[in-house]
Amino acid sequence: MPQPVQLPAGQPSTGKSMHDTAESEKEAHEQAWARQAEHNRETIEHLTSNPRGPMEDEVEKKFMRGFKPSRKD
Repeated sequence: MPQPVQLPAGQPSTGKSMHDTAESEKEAHEQAWARQAEHNRETIEHLTSNPRGPMEDEVEKKFMRGFKPSRKD
């Protein structure tokens, strides 16, 4: 890491200081963390506890074609 430059007394500094760089890196890190957290939250919302199998739709079609429930009162 480069050493900070010492300015003579009474001379204003220009540009970003090491503190400013650390703060901007911290803000960038926090923004990336927030984006990842939002992505994870969206992913979790679309999960099901018991996902459908690849043949479940076909099985339902096969058994629903001629099925007529009988009523016993």
